[in-house]
Amino acid sequence: MAPKKLIIIIALVLIPFLAYSEEWAFDAILNDKVIGQHKFQVGSTKTLSKANFHIEFLFMDIYYQHRSEEAWSKGCLQSIKSSTNDDGERSEVEGKIEGDHLSLVSNSIPNKLTGCVMTFAYWNKNILKQKHLLNSQNGEYLDIDIKPLAKETIEVRGESTPTQRYELKATKDGIERLTIQLWYDKNLNWVALQSPTPIGDIFYKLL
Repeated sequence: MAPKKLIIIIALVLIPFLAYSEEWAFDAILNDKVIGQHKFQVGSTKTLSKANFHIEFLFMDIYYQHRSEEAWSKGCLQSIKSSTNDDGERSEVEGKIEGDHLSLVSNSIPNKLTGCVMTFAYWNKNILKQKHLLNSQNGEYLDIDIKPLAKETIEVRGESTPTQRYELKATKDGIERLTIQLWYDKNLNWVALQSPTPIGDIFYKLL
């Protein structure tokens, strides 16, 4: 094969990988035990989120898989395609910009969202300014309240790191959906997360 053709083939193979310039990988820890990982690949226009958890609780095996592919422009969601298997309960969300709105289908139910829509993109510091966020798992567009809590020093990749902790509360029609704790370093890089579950808090530890 001619060298020039080989270079072209290699370039085509690399294009999907070059679209992502940063990666966050977290161990998900529940009750002091690693239950899986959640990875985020982030580029200038595309993001890919993948989570895979296996929880052993009492006599139960609980599985969770989630994948979301998103396209962004100027900090606003342009398209999304996600699938989730929450221990056998499956959900899908798909949407794209059409004119002046995001046309969304969540488990065969259509919806239209106007304005600059964001998902729970913790890696984007602008999430801290949002009043609404789209849940990529089920398509709910949630009301958001975020407030700073304590300044804390936590261990990040084996080093003591000064951070600011935030609390994110999400509601729908006045009913609380979730409360999440988020930690950001002095440069507003996302470094940790904690989320309550009925069987204990899940903590994300940055790898």
